[in-house]
Amino acid sequence: MSAAIPEPGTPAGPPDAAAWRIVRRLFLGVLLVGVAWRILRYALGFPIWGDEAFVAVNFVVRDFRSLFDPLLYGQIVPLGFSWLELLASRALGFSEWALRLVPFLTGLVSLGLFAWFAARFVDGPAAWLAAGIFAVSYYPIRHAAEVKPYALDLLVSLLLTVVGWRLLADPRRRGAWVALVLLVALAPWLSYTSLFVAGSLALLLAWRAWRERGRGGAWPGVAAVVVVLGLSAGLMVLTYALPHAAAAARLKQIDMWTQAFPPLSEPWKLPLWLLVIHAGQMLAYPQGGSTFGSVGTLALVVIGAVWVARRRGAEAWLLLGPLAPALIAAALRAYPYGGTARTMLYMAPAFCLLAGIGLWELLRRLPPRGPLIGVASAAGALLTFAIVGAARDVREPYKTEAVYRSREAVRTLARETGPADRWAVFNADRDVPYAPNLRDWGGVGGQFVFDVLRYAPVPVVWAPPPDEVAAPPGGRLWVLLYRADSPKVDFPDEQWTAYREALTARLGVAQRWVFPVKDETDKHGRAKKEFVEGYAFGGYSSAGGGAALDRTRSPASSTTAATEMTADSP
Repeated sequence: MSAAIPEPGTPAGPPDAAAWRIVRRLFLGVLLVGVAWRILRYALGFPIWGDEAFVAVNFVVRDFRSLFDPLLYGQIVPLGFSWLELLASRALGFSEWALRLVPFLTGLVSLGLFAWFAARFVDGPAAWLAAGIFAVSYYPIRHAAEVKPYALDLLVSLLLTVVGWRLLADPRRRGAWVALVLLVALAPWLSYTSLFVAGSLALLLAWRAWRERGRGGAWPGVAAVVVVLGLSAGLMVLTYALPHAAAAARLKQIDMWTQAFPPLSEPWKLPLWLLVIHAGQMLAYPQGGSTFGSVGTLALVVIGAVWVARRRGAEAWLLLGPLAPALIAAALRAYPYGGTARTMLYMAPAFCLLAGIGLWELLRRLPPRGPLIGVASAAGALLTFAIVGAARDVREPYKTEAVYRSREAVRTLARETGPADRWAVFNADRDVPYAPNLRDWGGVGGQFVFDVLRYAPVPVVWAPPPDEVAAPPGGRLWVLLYRADSPKVDFPDEQWTAYREALTARLGVAQRWVFPVKDETDKHGRAKKEFVEGYAFGGYSSAGGGAALDRTRSPASSTTAATEMTADSP
């Protein structure tokens, strides 16, 4: 079996050889821009937002042993990823760059490995197009700069695919068998979705060994892969995944998951569901959207898959085989199938490779010089897409402006806190009768908890009973709260008023700091307002010095965090 699929047609005759070399350099530029975009997005240090904070808060309050227990906020995260993140945070702190270092490095490695793999899987323009699509696709770049395990899902999937491909080409590679056995031993602990890829690959290698009647000595390697994968995956599922899944049962009720489960109770809807799922975010490469926003990429993937299947049927299964166990898992309501790009990011290498092959299959059928112009135009379009995306990141270096404002509010209060001060948070981290539980507030609550934990320069207590709170000797007591007045979150004004009045009666008048976080109106005309507030009880001894008005500037507009002496303001 050849190491690469034969090139689907000669890209150019001698008169165009120089032009094709220029186009090839253009795609090298696309790869370099893809690297630069990844570095830029990581360097910009986007504020950690709610979904990331749900995961990151565990690295502040847990150790290596306790990460084995179900995570806070019901997060489903592989143990290996959690340990790598904890190791990075213990060594480098809780900055955006420290916590995103593991995804960032895996993203860079994935890009280099994919470009290498594409150039050997298929020759010429098809490989260039595939590598270019992968290099500038938004979701692999975004998730390489987020505290989530999706970038590691992609890398583990790609490693399994590359090693499996080499064994399909030559099952006598003992080194490849050893590498695969080691991979399937580690993969279930690093990536849940690796079970789909490794399981599909094990079936493919077993089928290949049976078909060739054991020629090439593949059966011992296949047996070792199956046994090690079964033991490692079984141990992981029984001791780690099942307890975590039980603690996160609510995930199956959110829209992202429910819409990604096949409608088995209404089987007549299944064909349309499959079409919508595959033409949506699942195939958003280099960009796409829901409701048929990725139908163009789907068409290219289908064309590429047909081309590969006609020439190397086993390699078509290698790339797309993981979709079969993934669909079974979705039918069992164990893992979402599509719906978002992130939960299917492990399929990015297959989709980008097949899309590149499919696009070349279309372009090479154009009239003379048409393929050259088409491939050059594709390179230009990919470069433009990457440059525009990077410029957008520079202009708006945050998930939303509210995420930035919330983080800056906590950072400002931390700067105003003196070494003798103490922090108390009105919002609770558990169910109490006198304060709201932040865990019921979704991402905004998760981010606020994480920001308080990582930026607090003094000890913090969450929702202490008001009659037990005292100002520290020689310092102030800061009471922080996250206030959300929106249809989604009902802030308990009565509880806060009673809490604040109890503190005022014992500690005196407080100085109030107010930080607007969000002021929007939804499509129904309902106001959505959120604030971070700080109340300083006790003598004024701020690290910032003085009680002057403090102004903080948001990314898009100037906002004011006012300080005032108040005992009865809301």
